Amino acid sequence: MPATTSQVEPLWNSREAAEFLNVSQATLSRWRRQHEGPPFVSVGGIARYNPPTVRAWVLEREREHG
Repeated sequence: MPATTSQVEPLWNSREAAEFLNVSQATLSRWRRQHEGPPFVSVGGIARYNPPTVRAWVLEREREHG
């Protein structure tokens, strides 16, 4: 069943995502340019991050390098 808007967390901006990941906003920007880092969505030309997707990305990195 598709998610409804009531099931979706508010999107993080770059500052919030960077804070969660403990990296700089510049690092996130570089990752976006290099097609690395967590997936993001462009909303009005601004990168936004879905918190569950970022958390899943971290867990995947952990499994790969753990």
